[in-house]
Order: sequence, then C-alpha cells, then structure tokens
Amino acid sequence: MSENLFEEPPVDQDDTRPTMTVPKVEPGEKNKTSNRLFGFFLLLLALGLTAGAGIILLLPADSSESTPVTQPAVVQNPTNTAAPTLPLTPAGVINDPIGAMIEVYPTLDPQTALSLLEKPIEAPPQDFTRIARNLTDPFTIIPARERTEVIKHTVQQGETIESIAVRYGITPESIVWSNSRRVIQAIRPGDELNIPPVDGVYTTTSGATLSIRDYAERYKVDDPFIILDSPYNPQLAGLGPDDVPPNNTPIFIPGGEAEEVVWVANIEVSDSGDSGSSNSGSTGNTARPTQGPPMVSFARGEAGSCGSQPITGGTLWGNPLARGTYTITRGFSSYHSGIDLAAPIGTPVYAANGGSVIFAGWNSWGYGYMIALIHGPNMTVYAHLSEIYVSCGQYVDTGTIIGAVGNTGNSSGPHLHFEIRSGSNYEPYDPAATIGF
Repeated sequence: MSENLFEEPPVDQDDTRPTMTVPKVEPGEKNKTSNRLFGFFLLLLALGLTAGAGIILLLPADSSESTPVTQPAVVQNPTNTAAPTLPLTPAGVINDPIGAMIEVYPTLDPQTALSLLEKPIEAPPQDFTRIARNLTDPFTIIPARERTEVIKHTVQQGETIESIAVRYGITPESIVWSNSRRVIQAIRPGDELNIPPVDGVYTTTSGATLSIRDYAERYKVDDPFIILDSPYNPQLAGLGPDDVPPNNTPIFIPGGEAEEVVWVANIEVSDSGDSGSSNSGSTGNTARPTQGPPMVSFARGEAGSCGSQPITGGTLWGNPLARGTYTITRGFSSYHSGIDLAAPIGTPVYAANGGSVIFAGWNSWGYGYMIALIHGPNMTVYAHLSEIYVSCGQYVDTGTIIGAVGNTGNSSGPHLHFEIRSGSNYEPYDPAATIGF
C-alpha cells in the first residue's frame, strides 16, 4: 500500500454547509429576536386586512352612492314589439331631443313585413342559352384566332370575289390587290387566290430595286415601320426602311391601298328576242311568232338596270367630254377597264355614239351613278356621274348630253370613268384606240 499523501481537514459536525472558503458564522441572540417581532407584525396586518374585507362584503349596498356604469349597445333581432315613434315635422324629418333634424327613411309595419317573409320568392326568368354537353363525345372549344400569314383559297363553283371577301372578313379590294388583276374580270373554279390576314396589299418584290420606304409610299402607308414591325412580315427581320429586300421576297403592307378597282358588272346577251306577237289570217292559218333582234342586259338586278333591251344603234364616234374640259388621269389596263377623265363636277357628259339606254341609275359595283348605252356590236359606259338626264330604252344620238361629271361610287375625286366594250360578250378594250382623247 502506498502512503496517503492527502490528509482531509477535520469537519465540524455542527456546520451544515462545510466549505473551505466561507467561515461559519454564529447567530446572535439579537438577530433572532428581531426576526420574531417582524413576523408577528406581518401576521397582525394580514388578519386586519381579512377582517376589513369581510365587513365590507357583509354591509348592504347603497344605491344612492353607486356610480352609473355605461353598458355597451347590443344589437338584437327585430321582434314584433312596436317601436316608439317620434313626432314628424311637415318636412318629413324627426326632431330629436337636442333639436337636430334627422332624415326619416320608410319603414314597414311589422305585420306586413312578416307576411312578406312568409311569401315564397319566385325566381326571375333566365335569359340565356344552355349549352348541352355530350360526355360521350367531348371536344375542345377553340376560340377564333387572328391569322398572321397569307393563305391560299381555292375558288369553288358559284363563289365570287365578294362572297370570298365576306367569308374571310376583308374587303374585295384587298383580294384584288393581293392577286393577279385578272380576277377583276372573272374568277373560275379551281383558281387559287392569296387571302391576306387583314385589309391591305400583298405583293412580291420583282428585282432588287425598291426599298421598304418605296413600298410604303407606293401603297400609301405613312410609316415604313408599319411594314417592318408587322407580325405578318417575319421575313423582313433585320431590314431597315432604306434597305432593299431580295428579289421574290413576299411583302404584306397592312392597311395599304393600290389602284382604284373598277368592278366588271354582269352582262347577259341572248341571241334573239321574241316579239310575243301572233296573227290569225282569214284562212285560219296561225302565223309563227316573229323573231326580234338580239337582247342585252347590263347588271341585271341593280337599281339602274333596264332589264333586257334590244341590241340596236351604232353610228359615228365622238368624245364623251368636250375638249379642253378634262385631264387624263388614268388609262386602260388589264385591271382598269376604261379611261379616267378628271373634270369639275357638273361638266356635261355626251353620248359617244348613237344607241339606246340599257342602264341608268345607281350601280353598287363601284361605278356609282352611271349610264350604259348599246350601239349594236359596241357598248359604252359612263360612271361616277352626279346627274343623269336619260331613261331606260331612250334612244340618243352621238353628242347628246346624257349626264354630268360627278364623284359617286368608288371614286377618289371628280372624274368620268369611260369604257368601250365590244365582241360577243362585250369585253372592255382601250377607248383611246377608237377615240382620240
């Protein structure tokens, strides 16, 4: 065994908190006496407070000295108890105790209100269309979306430029300006037409000569960025107003306008007419109906149409306007079926040849107020008039005043649109080839 080198110091048995740092303090008699007196005083104070509280609780309450307590307002459900009424003034208001004027709102008698509450409420009629759902054949309702590209339409039997335009929600002019101009004369089943997404002009560059700014000016668009920033022209991305697009680049000009379109009215020709007369001789033989001359009608169904008229007339040619009174603003072309002679409104218009009136009045194909004369194998048309001086079936000679220059129909200013038509179907040709303007 090794020797224990640590010797624990002796412990005082009376010390309950042995420690090596805090010395034991012996309590004195004086401190013990003070603690006893302080505890006795606290006991007496507690007894006094308890006795006072008991006396207060046992005494009766004095209502005369109690302080009024304000109770919060409580909203209750209405009952059948009649509410007190305040006197009404002649003006329909209530005088409250302090003299303020309170507006009166209409009220219901309790019995009336009760009877109304007991009455069942009738549902108002529903004004809507219920969509029936077929759970066995579900489908997705696709909303109409705007097109952003030019599409192709194949012409069907019976379709016209007007009906196609209505179908796609654009003007007939926009279809003409986006296709070969021969569609003005006629469209045939199987023809493919460019259909722009909105009104405007669709074209293809021919030769790298014109800039985007040039195309904007040609088709009457103020800002070339209308073309460049259009979602219809992604192929022009990266180009500027003065840049020239490559050859054969398609371009759509939103809101653009090309040349004035003059529509070709329907002309019907029959080989012969039936006079409708018959004669009975004394011998009892019945004569065959006499055959009349061929008949023609111009824009049958229009307000100014004269119906079928005999093909007669034909004399010398003359100028439809007096020399010195007009200016040639536009000549004949494949998409313009006549010649435009600008003149002031009211300038006299003369018959360019002798013949009969087959149309005199309003035409909805863009001609406005117009006159058509038949001169045997030829026909003349006078459009955009302000006045008409002839009537259906009337025969006129060359140089007869038949109307006055105007600005009606599809016209951009006062002028006479003059046509000469010839051939079996009275197709238009260049009037300058016959009349020296």
